[in-house]
Amino acid sequence: MRHESEASMRVYLGFTRAILSVAPVGPLAPARGTEAEIAAGLAVYRNNVRAAYLRALHDAFPVTARLVGDEFFRYLAHEYFHAHPPKSPLVARYGDALPAFIESFAPVSGLPYLADVARLEIAWLEAYRAAEARPLSPEQVSDIIGGDPENARITLHPSLRLLSSPYAVHSIWSHNREKNAAVLKLPPEGECVLIARPQEEVRTIVLSGDVFAALQSLARGERLEEALDSAMKISGNSSLAEVIQVIVTAGVIVAAAISD
Repeated sequence: MRHESEASMRVYLGFTRAILSVAPVGPLAPARGTEAEIAAGLAVYRNNVRAAYLRALHDAFPVTARLVGDEFFRYLAHEYFHAHPPKSPLVARYGDALPAFIESFAPVSGLPYLADVARLEIAWLEAYRAAEARPLSPEQVSDIIGGDPENARITLHPSLRLLSSPYAVHSIWSHNREKNAAVLKLPPEGECVLIARPQEEVRTIVLSGDVFAALQSLARGERLEEALDSAMKISGNSSLAEVIQVIVTAGVIVAAAISD
């Protein structure tokens, strides 16, 4: 019985590798028929699987697709599929390498912001799928850390994602996500973005560089004092009180404690 199970598993794994591969494969035991018949049958499965992955990419990156147009995005997705054939039948994380692929894809070199738009879309999906957690209210945070804020350690929401780009990536993303027909006036600088789902919906907030640096520090598990030191190393117009205010009211703190 065990040998039959192992044999069945080998057949299944061999068939899965053949379906997900983009290269020719050898004979598939226990397939029956001529080599041409087997190849034709395999091609049908491959085409169906490829179509499913390409649809998944389009669903995961709707703004990226809108920026380049659906027809060109299908071409980009096909090239990505060949460069990164899926290693698993699970499609949820298949697009993780797409931003890096876009950066090296010569036909979109004229859109230098495109890879970061794709990164923002991945961050949005990750926040959407992240674990639930109840955020503390600003009053609760203040009650816990008010007496000794420098030594406070803060736990951030599991959905929190942070993205910094030299381009106005959030402005580009939100304008196209809403399918706004108006002319987009981009800010001259890049943007730092917070992405999180503290309640039912994913929220995105453009942050100043100092607040972004502080949140990065907190995400690494550093104390609030260290986070504020990181913030002050960034050229910004925010005071320490303003940095704390933005972090506390963002709804991304799920726990706080005073460390020894």
